[in-house]
Amino acid sequence: MILWGDEHERRATSLAIAYGEEAKSLALLGSGPEGIAAVQCADKTLTVWGHGDANTFAEMSNGEFGQLIRNWKKLNPQLSTVEIITCDARHNDDPFSGYASSVARFVRETCGEAVAVKALPVGQHKTDCSILWANVGTASFCYITAPSDEALEYANLRLKALSPLNGRDLNKTAQDLAKEKRPAFHNYTVNGGYFKALRDYLGIVR
Repeated sequence: MILWGDEHERRATSLAIAYGEEAKSLALLGSGPEGIAAVQCADKTLTVWGHGDANTFAEMSNGEFGQLIRNWKKLNPQLSTVEIITCDARHNDDPFSGYASSVARFVRETCGEAVAVKALPVGQHKTDCSILWANVGTASFCYITAPSDEALEYANLRLKALSPLNGRDLNKTAQDLAKEKRPAFHNYTVNGGYFKALRDYLGIVR
């Protein structure tokens, strides 16, 4: 099952098509005394795509998302993986903070090791910033991490310049970005691919 937060319906539904799964809006899930309600599904993986930072994700606090995962596991015992699709869920200068890590701890404490939480990788430093670009028309993505806002903005400007030349194919654009020479202080990392391979880029959050 793939859920989406505000402004991410097209991305999430395109990802669902790539993996042959159902997609649903988080806003349409009910809520009760135990938080956001789960729905029944046969999938072993729960994926959520939305806006995120160190404190919120898809309009949910870490506690709200953790409780949703707990509810989901109760209703769907086969759940084994939860995927966080967003930008900066893992970057934080405190290893005990950050959205993804706090959710992963909650899941381990409430669901044990039976459920793995995954997210896009940390860059070269735990304090990096990142952005996930996605294009529905080409079902492609580009994930950039950088050591500073200035370096990230430089990479974003280069992506915007190269993307039209590649027909908005962000996988090809990512490859071009990776080959470009850049100032030493703009030492960003870049990865790209197509939606059908997006899960391959996710790593387990410890």
